[in-house]
Amino acid sequence: MFALARYQVSLLLRSHRWIPAAVIYLIGVAGLGGAGGSAAGHGMALPAGLSWSALMLVPSAAWLTRSVLTAEPPAARAVVAAAAGPRRAQLAALGAALCSAAVFGLAGVIWELATCGVVRAQVTNSVLIGATAADLGRGLSTALICLLVGSAIGALCNPPVISRPAASMLASTAAVVLGLVWSVSPANAAVRSGYSATPSPWLTSLGVPVVVALALFALAWSISARVAARRCG
Repeated sequence: MFALARYQVSLLLRSHRWIPAAVIYLIGVAGLGGAGGSAAGHGMALPAGLSWSALMLVPSAAWLTRSVLTAEPPAARAVVAAAAGPRRAQLAALGAALCSAAVFGLAGVIWELATCGVVRAQVTNSVLIGATAADLGRGLSTALICLLVGSAIGALCNPPVISRPAASMLASTAAVVLGLVWSVSPANAAVRSGYSATPSPWLTSLGVPVVVALALFALAWSISARVAARRCG
């Protein structure tokens, strides 16, 4: 499985199909961010910035998944499926896209730390290590939720589940928009929690979104792998 995923990553890098996803994430985080600063309120710059960079993982992960699933020529895909099995080949492609999107997410966390800074006391300006660590933990959890949602969208709205390019693009766009703005979406719920001025405990605010995102992720990957096996069988 690791060799298959490495093959998919190398194919993605050589095809340069990762560039649109990188541009989407870069523009979304660095260009449209602006969540930090005084507008976010004291102590809210870092949580708001981390939440925004996490939200941008939804379209980026979905696009990366589409890029990986459509980068391989049909002949090469058939050879890989015959050698390793269609299910393993499909899961390796989805895993390669997920790992690539995770790199974006880590870069976003580093960017927010560099631009928003650590949490400091309002009077003494001393670094609040505990508060900073808590904000980082919540930010990483939110990024994980958005990463899983984006990966699930990419798995359900692209080949082999939806093979027609136009229908695939429309379905991906609609699903990404719903994942970003629909209040029922675990990504939206997790990000709204990050913008709250009085954040509740992690288990209360992010526990349910994590469970829902994991369930959606597992279901989407299972459907994608099953459809790949059926169409190759």
